Amino acid sequence: MAPVKAMNGTSLLIQIGDGATPTELFAHDCLINTDRGIQFQSETNRQTIPDCDTPDALAWQSLSMDAKSATITGAGMVHTASIPEWHEWFDSGESKNVRVLLNAVSAANGGGHWAGKFKLTGWEVTGARNEKATSSVTLESDGAVTWVDAT
Repeated sequence: MAPVKAMNGTSLLIQIGDGATPTELFAHDCLINTDRGIQFQSETNRQTIPDCDTPDALAWQSLSMDAKSATITGAGMVHTASIPEWHEWFDSGESKNVRVLLNAVSAANGGGHWAGKFKLTGWEVTGARNEKATSSVTLESDGAVTWVDAT
């Protein structure tokens, strides 16, 4: 039996680039401190392929991928020091370089990161009586997202 090569959820880090050139620095923001994830989607086209020998028979569908995208989500307890930067990003409508890092996972164990430009398309800050305020963010890809093996 081969055990699963698992990692802790806190080792999945959303790193946002600072936009500097020629060397951009990436850092995980403490606003995303409980939940985080990346989801890949595709837009598809379906066509029904008829059977020429038996036109009345049920036909099979053919599926082709037309476009790909990725969505990053993150949530956590509000880190108040991060609020101005997140608000500025949302207000700007600009894309930022973002990495989703499998932190401390070696290349031999599948480690690395996804990288691409993302827009902050959703941002929420909520609070309830006698509880700490929370925040959630949604980032959507603005172009290709690539995989980079750990070094």
